[in-house]
Amino acid sequence: MDNALPEQFKPLRKFVADWAINTEQARFEKRLNTPYEVIKTFYEAIIPLMPDIMSYLKSKPVSPEMQCDKNIMFLALSCVEVSRIFEVWGQQDVRADYFDPSRICCVGYEGVNEI
Repeated sequence: MDNALPEQFKPLRKFVADWAINTEQARFEKRLNTPYEVIKTFYEAIIPLMPDIMSYLKSKPVSPEMQCDKNIMFLALSCVEVSRIFEVWGQQDVRADYFDPSRICCVGYEGVNEI
């Protein structure tokens, strides 16, 4: 696990196993099914590093080849997924009570070829 992330992001290594999620759908499901306090711990750890993460990723290809670069990209995408909880909604989930979120299928750029 020593090479799980680029060296400058070492403080985030403990989040790789749970939050370096490679699909939009899986990140969505993780947000829905993870306790608020667990999400908050991840968010508070990564958000101060996001400017550095974004600067780092700007120098990488869209689909990085090295696993450590993929992991930091996936952590950043997970941050984006959970950030709305704290920055927009002020609560974990705002779906309508009558709409089952398991019916949602994320088909962003990752799923375009799967439709």
